[in-house]
Amino acid sequence: MGIKKPVRTAIYGIISTLLIVGAVWYLQIVNYESSLGTNNVVNVDNNEAGYSNNTDDVLSVLSFKGEAENLSWSSLEITLKDQEQEYACTFGSQSSDNGQTGKMHSTLGADAKTFTTVIDATSEDEFTLIDISNQVESNESSYWLKFSKTDLFFAEDVSWKFLPNIEFASVETVNVSELSNDTDDRIEWYEYDFSVHRVIPNDGVFVLEKNDSLYKIKIISYYNSDDDSRYPTMLVSALNGTEFPALQNPNLVVPSPCKIIVDDQQPNYWNSNETIILKENGINICAETCDLVLKIKYETIEVKVNYL
Repeated sequence: MGIKKPVRTAIYGIISTLLIVGAVWYLQIVNYESSLGTNNVVNVDNNEAGYSNNTDDVLSVLSFKGEAENLSWSSLEITLKDQEQEYACTFGSQSSDNGQTGKMHSTLGADAKTFTTVIDATSEDEFTLIDISNQVESNESSYWLKFSKTDLFFAEDVSWKFLPNIEFASVETVNVSELSNDTDDRIEWYEYDFSVHRVIPNDGVFVLEKNDSLYKIKIISYYNSDDDSRYPTMLVSALNGTEFPALQNPNLVVPSPCKIIVDDQQPNYWNSNETIILKENGINICAETCDLVLKIKYETIEVKVNYL
């Protein structure tokens, strides 16, 4: 005996509803847009008429097109490319070309004092241990924090505090007496968005102290530039006058051939109405002819540029 028409109709309705819900869910996942990056568009005016054999030429003049937001220098990366040669533009230093190996990779930001650090936490069997101050993979005796998948722990000799809902650049000093010594438990640093199946870092900044050295850390993503999961990505900078050994390591940092010149309205930000200059820094990047291509990233996401 066959299924009666009303029952069959109800079954078809349920199946159709499930298919529609599944399709909508799938579209939410594949069309997910990260909250990282900016909608700012950068106008680029290359100073082609001013190129020479000198080593202090103005290379490009940059400003924002139309309405824009202030961008934190700690989250910016600016690179000039002439044919196959690339030049980082910063306030003094850039990441070294020496290949970094192991399970972490650090890139120095435009402010020349903040690293964007990507950690390979893909192993399910062991943690990746990180020495924050030296920006290297570490061991049990000297690590600051360790990651495996989403599991984050701080070393037992680390004191810490989480400052919620605050911009990374806004944290300039911290009262160390307010830090916690509780490192036994797993650090709750994220929420899981079931609607798009994504790990979303909590908005805020961690402050870490060890051996009188103080650093701030903001986890900005659980994904690398290829959108692979288990690659927590964070901003790292020193606080309270702490000396940052990684900035003195020639295997990580070298002088930048391209220098950023600003008017210092707000030294921590590229302001929405501010024009900046990219200038040679003791190296002849462009002789009489040069075809410069500019690449800008904000919070690891590429920024649109408009050549004038």
